Amino acid sequence: MVNSLYYVLAFTCALVLLIFMNQFRSALDKSEKTDKDFLFLSNWTILFCLQDGIWGVLGGGFFDSTTPFFVSSTIFHLAAAVSAYIWLSYILNFINIEREKAIPAKMLSIALVLFQFILLIVNIKSRFIFDIGADGAYIARSGRNLLYYCKYSTFFLIALFAAYKFIRARKISARRHFTASILFILAPILCGLLQKAYPLAPCDSIGYMLGCCTIYAFFISKITRNRDLSQRAVIIAGLSADYDLVMYVNTARNQIKYYQVSNRFAPLLAESRTATDPNSFDNLMKRIFVPNEFSDFIEKSTLEKCKEIIRTTPYYTLPFLAKIDDHIEHFRLKIATDKGNTQSFVVGIINVEIEHRLEETALKLRKDLQHTKLIANKDPLTGVGSIAAFKAKSDLIDAEIKAKDKLKFAILECDVNDLKVINDTFGHDMGDEYLKNCSKVFCDIFKHSPVYRIGGDEFVIILFGEQYEKRTELFEKLKSSVNRKPDVPKESISFAVGMAEFSPQVDECVKDVLKRADTFMYINKGKLKS
Repeated sequence: MVNSLYYVLAFTCALVLLIFMNQFRSALDKSEKTDKDFLFLSNWTILFCLQDGIWGVLGGGFFDSTTPFFVSSTIFHLAAAVSAYIWLSYILNFINIEREKAIPAKMLSIALVLFQFILLIVNIKSRFIFDIGADGAYIARSGRNLLYYCKYSTFFLIALFAAYKFIRARKISARRHFTASILFILAPILCGLLQKAYPLAPCDSIGYMLGCCTIYAFFISKITRNRDLSQRAVIIAGLSADYDLVMYVNTARNQIKYYQVSNRFAPLLAESRTATDPNSFDNLMKRIFVPNEFSDFIEKSTLEKCKEIIRTTPYYTLPFLAKIDDHIEHFRLKIATDKGNTQSFVVGIINVEIEHRLEETALKLRKDLQHTKLIANKDPLTGVGSIAAFKAKSDLIDAEIKAKDKLKFAILECDVNDLKVINDTFGHDMGDEYLKNCSKVFCDIFKHSPVYRIGGDEFVIILFGEQYEKRTELFEKLKSSVNRKPDVPKESISFAVGMAEFSPQVDECVKDVLKRADTFMYINKGKLKS
């Protein structure tokens, strides 16, 4: 009788493979024949484990008739024979065996499978391979060894091919590949030997499951490595497009590899271009750099400094000056960590001389623009705000009025008297002096308020805050400063002034307030004339 543990283990093997296959399908590359072949192999192995479990159930004495158990045993041996051929076909593709060697091996395996089929058909009557006792127990006969010799001849043939490819492999990646194939076939061979010794244990299912898991682990590690390599390739490709020098640094191995060297840098590296010694890069940097504020970074060891920085940040950029072909130009050194390998990073050097010149030009233009704006916003004669500055300020206040902000402000309009008389009598220079004297009075009294010259002899003052609260007092002080002496322009201060306060019920914009201030100014001018 078959122990119940038998079918529990067989079904567990099938379940483990189902879980692994679900993950593998998500990472499967359908363009790779090896991936698709492995998927087929795994599905077949799952079916094998399931039928092996069914064999255990039938052999557990759950049915009185021995016929289902005999049929299941025959199917088990047939499935085992086919499994050997499927594994051979897969491994020949996996390790890329030459076609002229693969075809004879497959033909031999097919012949062995057919031979086992014939033996099992003969066994239906002769029962020389196995039989089922009256009590329902599985009885192994001497002919059963023929099945094992056929099946494991195929497995040993696979092992020989894998060992042959492993011995001839020179690259580490290739050796890793063939090691996986050896482990892949070793699991079913060892478990098959146990199956022969313990026919009532699901050793074949366990061996097939372990072999598939070995290849699965190899595929996942390969996918991870390829993803890491692609990340590295993206970084390097992105740097190489415009960079003069790009290299990959592996700190664990203390090696570097140059991926890009421009025509200007090639003579400087000479034979060092193919070298892996990190000192070649440090020597290059010491030869070309021009001392500046970053000298400490380069003078000691550029690579050592890069290693320090990359521990704390994935990216870093450093500008520096370099002298190449007797020309001093601006360069930029960029460091980017390799996400797939924390002990490696990419270093790139790019010439940014044109970019630097453009930045200098842009900076000069910005300064010129600021200076132009300053000139535009200031009256050149008196130094107070210009009409352009007044319009800009008015727009800002209008926006606040539209936003329904609670604003409190007042506008004073001043019109300087006697300017034409002084210009005609004493000349325009004296007239300009007269205007500056009047402007100084406005600025002295309204120290914390903006003063604007909006016309030849017209000035506007906007009162906010504390000066708005003291507007009446300041307004009277301004009027009392009038000292009209047109015959002595250097001592004369004369102007008409009007003031209006912003009222939300009356005014919609600054212009409305200014109009009322203008009206009051003309009233005051009339009083001065009379």
